[in-house]
Amino acid sequence: MQSIAIIFISGVLVLFFFSGMNVYKSLYKKISEEKKMLADQIEKLEDLIERYDKKSKTSVSALRDNQDNLDVARDDLQKIRVENSDLKHKLVVLQKKADELYAQVNTMI
Repeated sequence: MQSIAIIFISGVLVLFFFSGMNVYKSLYKKISEEKKMLADQIEKLEDLIERYDKKSKTSVSALRDNQDNLDVARDDLQKIRVENSDLKHKLVVLQKKADELYAQVNTMI
């Protein structure tokens, strides 16, 4: 009788052991699958971060180039305005000289 009880108890313990082992195996599989999915998502996100980082760097460099171009254009525009002002002044002076010469010619005639 004792041996039957011992066999029964050991059988129940073996069943608990194997069923617990199956539970742990299935939990381990699920955890490893989720870990793999998370690793894939992390990899995708890192790729996105790298891509956006490259895009932002190229955008920043393009903005710097545009700013440099605008600075050069502004400087050129200022030079042209000064030149225009000088030319207008010279035109006024030449117009006065021409008027004086016409006046002199008219007095001679």
